[in-house]
Amino acid sequence: ADENSRLPTAPPREAPRKHTSTTVLVMSASTLPTNLATTLPSTEAIVKLRPKSKAALEQAVETARPVPATAKLSLYERQEQELQHFSSLLFGGSALNTAVEFGVRLAIVAVGAANPAGSFTPAPGAASLVHVGLMMTAASLFTRVYNAYLEYVYAKFPHFRTQPEADHALKAKADITGRLLEDLESQNWHDRMTLLMDGVLAIAMMYLNPGFYPGASGAQHSWLERGARLLVHKYVLCFTMYWAHRAGHVVPWLWKNVHGRHHQSTHPLSRVTYQAHFFDNFMNAIYGHTFAQIVVPLDHTTYYVNIFLRIMESLEKHSGTSSAFNVAHNLQRFLPYAQMPHHHDLHHEGSKRCNYTFSAAGGLWDWAFGTRKAGRAQFVDCVKQQATPYDLVQTQAANSARAEAEAALVAAQAAGGEAEGEVTVEALAQHNQPDDMWIAVGGVVYDVTKYAARHPGGRQVLADVAGRDATQDFDDVGHTAKARMILKSLKVGTLRGAAATGPKLDEESFWNGHIAVHAPILAMVGVVAATGAPGVVPLCAFCTAVLAAETLVCHFNP
Repeated sequence: ADENSRLPTAPPREAPRKHTSTTVLVMSASTLPTNLATTLPSTEAIVKLRPKSKAALEQAVETARPVPATAKLSLYERQEQELQHFSSLLFGGSALNTAVEFGVRLAIVAVGAANPAGSFTPAPGAASLVHVGLMMTAASLFTRVYNAYLEYVYAKFPHFRTQPEADHALKAKADITGRLLEDLESQNWHDRMTLLMDGVLAIAMMYLNPGFYPGASGAQHSWLERGARLLVHKYVLCFTMYWAHRAGHVVPWLWKNVHGRHHQSTHPLSRVTYQAHFFDNFMNAIYGHTFAQIVVPLDHTTYYVNIFLRIMESLEKHSGTSSAFNVAHNLQRFLPYAQMPHHHDLHHEGSKRCNYTFSAAGGLWDWAFGTRKAGRAQFVDCVKQQATPYDLVQTQAANSARAEAEAALVAAQAAGGEAEGEVTVEALAQHNQPDDMWIAVGGVVYDVTKYAARHPGGRQVLADVAGRDATQDFDDVGHTAKARMILKSLKVGTLRGAAATGPKLDEESFWNGHIAVHAPILAMVGVVAATGAPGVVPLCAFCTAVLAAETLVCHFNP
């Protein structure tokens, strides 16, 4: 958040320009490796550009500098002009990592075909390792296609974006998702390790449990049972991943050294879905699909439907859009407390304390443990259309509470005299323009106009609450101590009639302790062990050791 990150004034939105040149499919660096390239004649050259030195990186940074705000171009046209939007440079496009990805899948097929010492002979009715490798290849290809589809929607339908164009504008040292270029370079190593560990897990599970992967000749459930099993399976999958994700946020050491890497993207697009610390991805694969398949086994058809459904969900919630184009989420919006892409978008805007779920259905766990937030359900048109019934309940309750608080303030102001440095509700309401934004937090009024360009969550987040009491909004996000210090420097007065407490410290839930937040994961490890399935003893022993090590490290590094 330095001077180089300040955004130019966004030009009026215009319809994206149509191009006649050929698009390019790019093989990239992670398990989410594909993007459409920009459709300019010089695309091919930029796709091949990979900074190998500090000088080359500085040159890449220089080319990413925004065009003058006076240029009459839409955001999409500016991104195309700068060759950054669908560029492999920003996505981490690596020929080596793409080779590793498909090499790992080929290796799985080869090991399955060779079947050394009969160690990988599938159980009756189970899938062979060759079949598993082929399905993983199909999943990689599907991921490429669906990612390209979602980023096409983002580029061509700007009115479906959950965040304004200005928040996604390119900056001097950051890509369209808010990440620094040097962070993207270091991400390549984690992507490579993720791909390798993906293969290790697949081979290990076949070795430990030859019946783990369901085959076409195995048990086939009725359609009613398939639906019931799939739903319970998703809730089990989301439960453990919810707690692992929450631990990555509320335990400082895990945030700083592991999960915070994924959150370098404050304005996510589908390209960033699997770009995280490799150990984060590896343990999520165990806590998620692996645990859920052991506890609630799916038959062959349902298992692979769920794999592709999960890919769609994961990409959609990072897509930066909320609309009917988010197929997987709209299929599940009828579920209780279901979450849509705009919920996870709020999670990436800078909030560390809400919407931890990994699935539309998983919103149940956010609701049950008090971390579900509606986000922009009342501010952005496309989000209003995608708001779920519980979003409406939450926003109506928040609006009612705010109205009551403002009425109480007005009454208190009418009863008391005016003091120097006090700001009335009416005066605060006048500062609600893009070039004049005041907010009140904890009875203190702050001028956030100049800071808005550097706000990690984007200018629009502040514009949405300008001219009113934003205490609840501020507290819901869970700001850092640094954020409170910045806010303190922007004080202009106190809100007449309100107790001037300023932003309060986050109220720590019992479950945010470094021991308590790991306890539900350990409980699920116990459930997995209790199934008695082949291979669960070494699997659960490994997970227990990881949890113990995490807890100890976090205890001695608060």
